[in-house]
Amino acid sequence: MDPEPEPAPLAVTRVSVIRPRSFDDEAAAVRWLSEVGSDRDLAAALAAEAVRHLNRALHAHRTAAGDPTIADVDPSRAISIRFGYGTGDEVADGRWRSTIELPERHRRRLLQRDYEAMRPQERVAAVLGGRERVAAHEELIVRARGDLDAGRVATAALGLSAALEALRAPGAAAGGGAGASNEELATRLSDAEAAALKAKRSVLAGAVDADLDAEALEGAVRAAEAALRQRAHQG
Repeated sequence: MDPEPEPAPLAVTRVSVIRPRSFDDEAAAVRWLSEVGSDRDLAAALAAEAVRHLNRALHAHRTAAGDPTIADVDPSRAISIRFGYGTGDEVADGRWRSTIELPERHRRRLLQRDYEAMRPQERVAAVLGGRERVAAHEELIVRARGDLDAGRVATAALGLSAALEALRAPGAAAGGGAGASNEELATRLSDAEAAALKAKRSVLAGAVDADLDAEALEGAVRAAEAALRQRAHQG
C-alpha cells in the first residue's frame, strides 16, 4: 500500500512593520525589548499598532485592485508575532539584532470580541440547517466594527448608519435582530442611531476620518453589538 503523500507546503506571508525609533545605545534597546516581553498590555498595544499599519496598506490595495476578497488581518490569527530591534540596514534587509516571540496563549487573547454569548458554532449550524438566517444588519455591524478598529471611521459611519436603520425596520428580528429591547438598550440604540446618522451626514458633506468623532462611533458600535448579544441570549 502506497504511503499517504506528503502534504503540499502552504505559502506563508511574513510582514515586518518598522517603527523609526532610535535608542540611545544597545543597552536601552535591550531594556525596551525586555519590557515588551514582560508587559502583556504593552505587547498587545504594539501588535495592534502594527496591524493598523498593515490593514491600512491592505485597504489601499483592496480598493485600488477592486478585489473585495482581500481581507484585513488580525494579530490573534498570526502564526507568530515577534518584536525586536536592529540597525537601519538590518531591519531594512529583514534581519534583527535581537527578537522575542509573543507566547501563543497571549497571541490568541489579542482578539478581544465580546461575542461569547453569540454561540458561534450553534449559530453557524442553525444557519446552515436553514433554521436561522443572517440578517443584513448583522453583517454590517460586524463590518463596522472592523472598519472602526482599522481606523476607517468614515466607512464605519456609513455602514453602521445603514445597519441601525435596518435593525429598526419591521421584520428585522426575524432575521436575527435585537428582538424586544429592554429600556436601557433601546435608549443606547437610539443614541447610537443619532451618532451614526450625524457622522454619515458629515461624511456625505465631505468629512474624512480625522474629522469624525471616533469615540461616539465606538459607543454606537458597542450598542449595536449589545443588540446582537441580546438576540443571542434570547435565542
